[in-house]
Amino acid sequence: MAKTTPATPKRKPRLLWANPFCLLDTSSGASMTVRQMLLQLVANGYDVKVLGATVFDNPKGMAILKEQFADLDSHLHQLIDAKDGPLTHQMLVSYSYNRNHFTTHEEGLWYSQYVYLLDSFKPDVVWFYGGQTVDMLIADEARDRGIPVAFYLANGNYKSPRWCRDIDLIVTDSQATADMYRKEVGFTSTPVGKFIASDRFVADEHERKRLLFVNPSWQKGASVFVQLAEKLERERPDIELEVVEARADWSAVLRETTKRMGQQRSTLSNVTVTGNTSDMRGPYSRARVLAAPSLWWESSGRVLAEAMLNGIPALITNRGGMPEMVGKAGITFDFPEQCYEEPYQHLLGEQELQPLFNAAVAFFDDEALYQKYVAQAFNVGEEKHHIDRATDRLLSALAPLVRERAGNKEFSASQKKRHRQRLPSRATKPEMKVDRTLQQLINGKIKGVLGSDTQATKLHLTEDFTWQLKGKIIVLDNRANLIKSGLADQMAVTGAFAIVAFDPASEIKTPKQYEGSDTIQLFQHALLGDGRPATLHACVAPEMTSTLAPLSADKLAERHHLGAQEIADLPINTVAVDSITGLESLDWLILDELSDAMAVLENGKQYLEQTLLVQARVPFQLTHEKQPSLAELQHWASRNGFRFYRFHNIRHHSHLPEKLNERSPCASEQESADVLFLPSYERMAKLSDKQKRKLAFIMSACFAAHDMAFELMAGISHDKALEFLEAHKLLPSATQTDGGDENRSSTRMDASRAAFLGHDDNLLALID
Repeated sequence: MAKTTPATPKRKPRLLWANPFCLLDTSSGASMTVRQMLLQLVANGYDVKVLGATVFDNPKGMAILKEQFADLDSHLHQLIDAKDGPLTHQMLVSYSYNRNHFTTHEEGLWYSQYVYLLDSFKPDVVWFYGGQTVDMLIADEARDRGIPVAFYLANGNYKSPRWCRDIDLIVTDSQATADMYRKEVGFTSTPVGKFIASDRFVADEHERKRLLFVNPSWQKGASVFVQLAEKLERERPDIELEVVEARADWSAVLRETTKRMGQQRSTLSNVTVTGNTSDMRGPYSRARVLAAPSLWWESSGRVLAEAMLNGIPALITNRGGMPEMVGKAGITFDFPEQCYEEPYQHLLGEQELQPLFNAAVAFFDDEALYQKYVAQAFNVGEEKHHIDRATDRLLSALAPLVRERAGNKEFSASQKKRHRQRLPSRATKPEMKVDRTLQQLINGKIKGVLGSDTQATKLHLTEDFTWQLKGKIIVLDNRANLIKSGLADQMAVTGAFAIVAFDPASEIKTPKQYEGSDTIQLFQHALLGDGRPATLHACVAPEMTSTLAPLSADKLAERHHLGAQEIADLPINTVAVDSITGLESLDWLILDELSDAMAVLENGKQYLEQTLLVQARVPFQLTHEKQPSLAELQHWASRNGFRFYRFHNIRHHSHLPEKLNERSPCASEQESADVLFLPSYERMAKLSDKQKRKLAFIMSACFAAHDMAFELMAGISHDKALEFLEAHKLLPSATQTDGGDENRSSTRMDASRAAFLGHDDNLLALID
């Protein structure tokens, strides 16, 4: 009897979509199109994986993702899986939504996960878009393994041949774009059309009452539409207009354009503005005509395909694939060449605008003409833009690549062949390490601006000076402010600090990272006080949670009404400073404005006798009962060997609308500030050199108070004080001092010329 070999079960074709952009972005037409393409492939038997990042064209497009992940920052530099029907979008959480701010660290993490998926998922096809540096590696790594690569191209910006060196199939959305690239660059691409899901873009019923404009950006012809809308307001106020924002801000382009027209406007009475939405059925149900006066190369125009499927005629420019998208269901206009030049803000003359105005009015006044175009729009939508036809074209384009079944092959053979040293590679699952240095750097630069916190979020250190500290600088932080600002991690790296932080409201989202740390100890649901049990008043806003009772609403500014509402009263333990054992010293005490600061100070007198710095937060606008006042703190300081030094980290409130203040910060009301208390002059004179060096380091590194640090160092060593000034570039060069050539080889002052540092007025003459 003949033996039979069991048939190998037929598996699904495997496709990996890989690109840092998020396909859930509702502000990106390309993302929405590709997402729908992948959904269609899944419906037709494909096994699809998606690898992206939290990169968006505009934050307005983040709504779908934020429904599942409201707090992305808590997942920074980790992989998340966003569910999308039959698709799962695996994404690296990036620091910024902006692709230009995607860091090299993030690119490295994303790239490592990509090659891991190549070797573990073993796709038959890799598909992507994008022309930035890391995008080139997508095709490069796939080709190295013998995996065919497809590319989605839907704009006119890819004129260099490098990006397509390793691409097997280029899929585009229009014949016009395919023809343009074949003529101007020389490569062949396959047009498949747009992919529009009727359940989110085709309305069930149509009122047909408004002239619709989607995404009011300069490239999309916002300046032209503003002129048209203003003319319609004057001459045909009965015609309603609707603007749907995607990436662009209608109010901004309206103000800018009308200002150049001669009279700035902030609104037009005939225009209704709709925010960015993933469900366009509402706007299309109200639309009678679509205006799409794009001024750049428009590969196709997704809104045109959507309009055709809804039977909505279009007014378009003769750019790229737009005429192809609407066929006989639209009217095409040619504007002066200046309109098609960046920044796409050229104003039309009255005669140049009139044809567009006449066509728009005709679609409202001539019902017979309008119905003719409606019928043609439905016809174009059915023939050109029905998703089933587009899907057939896509499946046909991918079929030759999928047929190779590259995922069945052993990749090492291809890799050895291409590798100069004949070596294969095998990717392992990458370790996702969090890097917040960019965030800390940016936060550190946002200081000194009215209306923003001015607390330093970076240390002010220089490699040109060695502090020679002896022993750790011990810090008690009663609200974990150093951790929240990002300063604690930087302080830990120096090895100079030992930080004990209390987090009564559990605001720190990643407490486990400090477990076992030699430099940072974090205690959650605990705080400094008098050592007795207390009540924690948990509020709607965690930053308002306090052991002090919130004030009643009638005593609060309206902005605090919601956040200060109590949701629970919880027991909490307080720790008296003097009851803490094992501390070599207490060099720096940080107190917040939401705990009983006076109780902390009164129950820490033993340690505080030798403390070098007390930093206490003082509210100028009270939010809770028994908050510390500046007068109380100064009175305590004067009785316990401290003196007022300065205010720090002054927080302001703006009375402007939030969006306006974001664009043009202006905040004049001071809400709170840190008060810094240093040892009194009597105590300062008695500090040991070790204590002076510690305090000088704190003041210089953490507060950029280099003048105070200099005075302290001058009391230790004249040479070290000079070295400190030179390291921080606070001394003039020798050439500036003497002007002689012999001094240009060195900017160093010797100690004999500075023997009076900190003790003689001649120092000023020397420095001057």
